[in-house]
Amino acid sequence: MDPTGNFYNYRTALRGAAHRSRTANSNRERIVIPFFSLLIKDIYFLNEGCANRLPNGHVNFEKFVELARQVREFMTWKRVECPFEEDRAILHYLHSAPIFSEDGLYLASYESESPENQVEKDRWKALRSNVLGKT
Repeated sequence: MDPTGNFYNYRTALRGAAHRSRTANSNRERIVIPFFSLLIKDIYFLNEGCANRLPNGHVNFEKFVELARQVREFMTWKRVECPFEEDRAILHYLHSAPIFSEDGLYLASYESESPENQVEKDRWKALRSNVLGKT
């Protein structure tokens, strides 16, 4: 996912999916699956980055309205009944796939896209040593 412009392309696609979901005629068209960690990040920064009270002491209703809007939208997406049949092979994979540590994810990233400069190569060697016990 391209992080350029605070995930502009993703956010544009999500707005389009949310709009289609609101006007959809079938459950299949109502399904929206957000990038959950970005949703949580947005809610976190909205909560931490905006004051609960305005300088005059009044409650910052704009902050709470926006928090409520984001949570309400997610809850609406969550309530959509999925019309697809469960695929047992996919469920099995999801339940049995390994869970990587932070370093394990970093190492997997380097194995997917080889390190390009000396700093990345040194980091890759250190990760291999720590995670896999290889030098």
